[in-house]
Formats: sequence, C-alpha cells, structure tokens
Amino acid sequence: MTTYNLSAFAGAGAQFFDDNGSPLVGGKLYTYASGTTTPLATYTTSAGTVANTNPIILNAGGRTPNEIWQATGILLKFVLYNSVNELIGTYDGIPSINDPFGINSQLSSVSGTNSITATATPALTAYATGAIYSFIAANTNTGAATLSIDGLTATSITKNGSVALSAGDIQSGKMMLVAYDGTTFQLVNNIVYGGSITNGNIVSLTTPLGASNGGTGLASPTANNVLLANGAAAFQTVAPGSSGNALVSNGTTWVAQGIASSPTSARSKLKVQVTSDTAIAITADQLVLAATAGALTLSTVSLTISTATSGANGLDTGSIANSTWYSVWVIYNGTTTAGLLSTSATTPTLPSGYTYKARVGWVRYATAALARTLQYDNRAQYVVTAATQTPNLPIMASGVAGNSTTPTWVAVAWAAYAPSTAGVVLMLLGGPNIAGGYIAAPNNAYGGSASTSNPPMYLVAGSNYSYPPTISADMIPESSNVYWASNAAQGFLLCRGWIDNL
Repeated sequence: MTTYNLSAFAGAGAQFFDDNGSPLVGGKLYTYASGTTTPLATYTTSAGTVANTNPIILNAGGRTPNEIWQATGILLKFVLYNSVNELIGTYDGIPSINDPFGINSQLSSVSGTNSITATATPALTAYATGAIYSFIAANTNTGAATLSIDGLTATSITKNGSVALSAGDIQSGKMMLVAYDGTTFQLVNNIVYGGSITNGNIVSLTTPLGASNGGTGLASPTANNVLLANGAAAFQTVAPGSSGNALVSNGTTWVAQGIASSPTSARSKLKVQVTSDTAIAITADQLVLAATAGALTLSTVSLTISTATSGANGLDTGSIANSTWYSVWVIYNGTTTAGLLSTSATTPTLPSGYTYKARVGWVRYATAALARTLQYDNRAQYVVTAATQTPNLPIMASGVAGNSTTPTWVAVAWAAYAPSTAGVVLMLLGGPNIAGGYIAAPNNAYGGSASTSNPPMYLVAGSNYSYPPTISADMIPESSNVYWASNAAQGFLLCRGWIDNL
C-alpha cells in the first residue's frame, strides 16, 4: 500500500518570492520524477486521493493553495516559474519529510548472481544520487556485478569507490547495502577491500585464517600458550613449561625458560645440621635452585632428610653405607620442596617430577650413624658430643712422624675427614713442649722448623710452654694429602671441619 509524506520542498504553506523579494503571485510550480522531464503528481492530503494541479498555481501571497504530499520512496524534481513563464529555479532529488525509503529502501524480488535485478516499493522511475538501498543477496557473486532496480539501467556495483567487485564480495543470504553515487552503486558494507578473506567466504571460515590475512592459522590455540610470529603463514606457540619460566631469546626464536634473580647456588642464612644418628635439618631464608633450562629462587626453606628412607627427603638410591660421604641437596618439582642425599657431588638421581636442585653441603655416615656436624653458609665444623660418632675431633695423624727439623714430611690423606669439594680443610696442630716441635703444610716442599728462608706454613715448637700448645692449621688442599711432621709421640693433627666450595 502506497503511503504519502509532506514534501520537504514545499510541504505546507510554502511561500515563494521573485528576485526583488516580492511574493511570486501567479507563479507556476511544476513537479517531475527526479532526474527526468516526466510529470509526476503530488497530492493535497496524506490520503493521496486528490491530486494537485501540475503546475501548481501560487496564490496572491505567493503560496501554494494546498499542501503538497508525495508518495514515499519517490524523489521529485521541482521547477519554478513566474506568472509570465520566466524560470526562477530547478530543484531535483527532493524527498518527502521522514520518508524511510528516502534513507534506505529494502529491495525485494532479488535474483541473479553477477547481473542482479530487484524491485522497490514504491517503484522507482529513476536512480537518485545519495539514495541507499538494501537487499538480501540471492547468490554469491563470482566477479564484477551490476544492479537493476525496477527495470532501470543495469548499473555497476563497486567497492572502495570505483573498484569492481571480486568474487565473494556479495554473499548469498546476507544483507547487502548499496548507495547510488550518481554513476554506480557503491557497496557500503564490503568487509575487505580488494578481495575475500579466504576461499571467497568473508563470514564463515572453512579453514583457520592465515597470518597474511590477519589471522593466526590455528584452529584452536592451547590455553595459556604464547603466540609468536612464524613468517607469513601462521603463528607458532610456546607453552609456559615449569613454574617461574619466562620467554627467553636464543638468538633465533623464543623459548620458555626458568629465570633466577641471582646466580645458581646463591643462598641466604643457610644452615645444615646433623640432629641425630639418622637426620639432617636444613633451613634457609632464600636458596637458588638450578634446572637444565634455568633456575628459580625458593624462600623460607625448612626440611629434614632421613637416612632411613629413599626418594624425596631421603637417599637418592640404595641404602646408607658406612664410612661414606653424602652430598646434601635441596630439590623442587614445581610445587614441593624436599631434601636428598647422594654419593654424587654433581648428578644426584632425582625423584620423578623433580627438576630443580642445589647442593648445599655434605654429611658423613661413619659407623652406623651420622657424624655430628654443623654448617652455616659454606663453613662446617665437627660438633663434639657424647654421641658414639663424635666423642672427639677426628684424629688425622698422631705420634712421631718424620722429622720436623730436617725436615722429613709424612703425607696424611684428608678424604676421610673433609668432603671432596672442600675448598679449605680446617685442622688443629699441636703436642707437648719439645725441641723441633710439629709442622704442617699443604705440600712437602716447605722447609723444617729451623728454616728462616722457607719455614713451614704451620709450626708449633719450643720448650718453655707450661701447657702443650695448639694452633689452627687451615689450608687449601693442593692434592689428596696434606703433610706434617712430629718429633714427639704426643703430637697430633686433628680435623675440626671444612669450608665447602659451593
């Protein structure tokens, strides 16, 4: 059903004037279809039943004698003359007020693929510049396309100005919007200028969209993975891996790798203490552990290792053995911190799931029990107690040995008293007052007790002491032996601990 709206040009009570500003008495207002010389009727009311004269003759005030209503969806051309037929002006492409079809008219009876035809309501007599039309496409175009409305001239549909359509720019079953620019119908809702996204389909992708078209190339990226550019075809992904990892460049790409805030084996307030025949307690405020791919820092470490168990907080393999050194480790599996004892100084056998580790010290299992030791940071000492294993400091050598004056040096193996990674062996040297006394050195190239050019590193000598003197003889071991000489049966060389090379 045709509806009617007031003309936007001369709807109700419009008044016209001549060039002198006088009312255009007897003026003539002609109405035509827009862009043509074809007369087109207007009406006196919204009912559209009584037509105005064409031309409309203006009254004594230069006004239209009746209101001017025009059919919706129609654009008019108005031509105004004075009473002696002199042209005042031509006004084309005029819509009615609030005409929805003047803004956007949805076409019907749409058919065709590249040569599209459709009808408008009300029917068009000409295309009006600026008019916008929508239609639901019957087919997906395969190339350049045209549109003909109500049998009018088939006119090119373009995009991005005057660019011809590519295959897939019009999609079957989708709402398309075109605007007439006076020459072509420009496709307003074209999504991608220059072509379709993939396989001619800009709405429903059949394969993952590649990076060259703005996609990732991935059908379903894994949760929490990081996307990294991998050329034009797609993206690669990097999994987060272990807790505490970061993306680290290897010079070519990126990998997930653990990052430490300080060097591996760094520690704060480390304490390692043998608390019983079978237990070692470990505490630290902070401790850095290493793994193959990196390192991480643990805070507030507190744990106990038992020689009576295997795995986490026990032995890495086998059973406890007498007269054996065991390296002490702190290990981590991403969730749990534990301890471990191993005979290896570098490669303990880690329990399943544990990847981070740090060696923090050593303990010695003597005969059926742990020797009592106490370690702060990297300095460890024997603790003399009533326990069977440590009733006194370990005796490395005693009695008459070689000659401290000549000198004649005697080798003393230290492996039973300090661990293999000891950077310093802490010892005591002494004995009763006696000429020549007692000497100690890291090798046997030192001179004797009377030498003034090459004296021994440590010397206890003289005959005026009231009590047997004792001195600390701390040295960096240069081999598997240290050397000493004693001129008395009561001479002794004791081990009081070590400084670990952590």
